[in-house]
Amino acid sequence: MGPRAQVLAGIALLAATAAASAQSTDGDDDRLAIPAVAALEAMLAERPHARDEAWRTLSQPRLPLRSIDPDKPGHALVTFAWRGDAQTTSVRFDSVINAPRARQPVTDYVADFTLPMTRMDGADIWTLTLSVPRDVEAVYSFLVERDGRVERWSDPANPARMGGQDGESLLRLDRAPRADIHRPLAFDETIPAQRLTVDSAALGRPVRLDLFRAPGAPDDAPLLILYDAFLWGERARASDMLARLATRGDIPPTHLVLIDQLDPASADHAYRDQAAFIADELLPALQAEAGLTPRRETTLLAGASRRGLSASLTALARPDRIGGVISLSGSFYWAPDGEAPEWASRQLPAAPDDAPRFHLAAGRLETVRTRTNQDHVMLETNRSMAQALTEYGYPVELAVYPGGHDIAGWRSALAVGLEALLGGP
Repeated sequence: MGPRAQVLAGIALLAATAAASAQSTDGDDDRLAIPAVAALEAMLAERPHARDEAWRTLSQPRLPLRSIDPDKPGHALVTFAWRGDAQTTSVRFDSVINAPRARQPVTDYVADFTLPMTRMDGADIWTLTLSVPRDVEAVYSFLVERDGRVERWSDPANPARMGGQDGESLLRLDRAPRADIHRPLAFDETIPAQRLTVDSAALGRPVRLDLFRAPGAPDDAPLLILYDAFLWGERARASDMLARLATRGDIPPTHLVLIDQLDPASADHAYRDQAAFIADELLPALQAEAGLTPRRETTLLAGASRRGLSASLTALARPDRIGGVISLSGSFYWAPDGEAPEWASRQLPAAPDDAPRFHLAAGRLETVRTRTNQDHVMLETNRSMAQALTEYGYPVELAVYPGGHDIAGWRSALAVGLEALLGGP
């Protein structure tokens, strides 16, 4: 077989496997596309003006391309691609899947954590191939430099992305956690939000809340209070996920309250102001203004990162009002100024007779050392916190999910936590 025939055979193989991949949803089976970047470069060496054809062959029907990694069992080779132009001077890839390749400690996020993509010979096409565990789901984006300016872009050749304007692109490989519970509800099934405002003395500001009542559920049905209305109201609609879990019978119908944000200034108060707000202002307001009568044992408080830390500290301070916590990548490395890292694990009171239950989730990829965590990486500090809670008598479980510090991993970890705390007899 001559050189041109080899190139055409490589392109034909790519097109055939890409077509097979397109017949399934993102990462739902083993029919994975096979990258053929080298074949396209060879084609461009023969036909320099075939740049449009090269991009169509690479990107259709969708990106990224996947193939089984022959050298790593349980891994896939994933090829990401971006089409630039003559003014594009560099493209970098940003995703939590970069963690094993990060230059640690990460002091400059772009230089140390994001990965450079390589320009294809003969075309303004930039590619990067990584070996990724096949159970991973993660978001990703591109940092594109043009004319001295850097802009962040999602992947226009990948229709799978998170919600919200300019939502990041989504990578889900074939062994990732189930995706059916994350599908948006039909328009006529969507649960409308009831907007409430609590004038908080504890936080010194009006706090906006979005209440999603579970259809047909009693006023004392389980209640999930979740920090960050943008994260869980737009990027990953928690109300839809709760409804799907309830329909499946995995959890009982559950009311949802989204809090607008976590106040950055709360760190100066060791998050005691958040405990006062939740226990003494938010819960009474839900009863007085919305008619809910939440039961302590099925009142859950949840959040990701610093919000997971704050939720945990609130439950520890007010076990009379909070029955369970779902902490997603909780920032348990944190400490007040002047204190040693992992302060929270040293402040634990002995568990009361009816102690709140803790579900701590951390990502398998959360192993990056930064100036912020002072080498106390997220995965290990969550393990340490779980051990400390156990030693002080609290019911706790640690779930390590196959992802990192992003919404794609958190949304599946939240579902697992809900089933753990609400799905039992």
